[in-house]
Amino acid sequence: MSAEHVERMRLRYRPDDLFELVSDVRRYPDFIKPITAMRITQDDVRDGVGELVAEARIRFKFVREGFTTRVTLDKSARTIDVTYLTGPFHDLANHWRFHELEDGSTLVDFWIRYGFKNPVLQMLLDGNRSRAIRYLISAFEDEAANRYQQVGAQEFDLGPALAALPEPSGASA
Repeated sequence: MSAEHVERMRLRYRPDDLFELVSDVRRYPDFIKPITAMRITQDDVRDGVGELVAEARIRFKFVREGFTTRVTLDKSARTIDVTYLTGPFHDLANHWRFHELEDGSTLVDFWIRYGFKNPVLQMLLDGNRSRAIRYLISAFEDEAANRYQQVGAQEFDLGPALAALPEPSGASA
């Protein structure tokens, strides 16, 4: 059975910077520690638009696995969609969308759906789901802090922006 998680957060970085960071799949092993290797087998991305196919190797505790995904980038829409191709999952998809706020900062919509073929792996992740998602998001936040300068006010009223946007959900297809 697949599990889903939706997250909406404000980050004090420009949306184009965050799009660049999340689309920089090749460098994931540099800042997402469970990803031990990444290989791009197909790259049809031009000017932030197109698709690439990425093979990732992960290691977490006693688990070592590899999987392949298709990453679809649309810089003008500021969306990134990831779909599963091969590996230990029966289902894996995620979606990022970066909305620019009035002060130049970003409202990030993040959605992920996953399910492992192996029930033991599924139980392991289910038991640590919140911690795993928080770790992943924190890794991107920390890397953004290393690469980019913050923008916008520390305090910001999200009310008007939230009222104007649809609820975050899955792929933008």
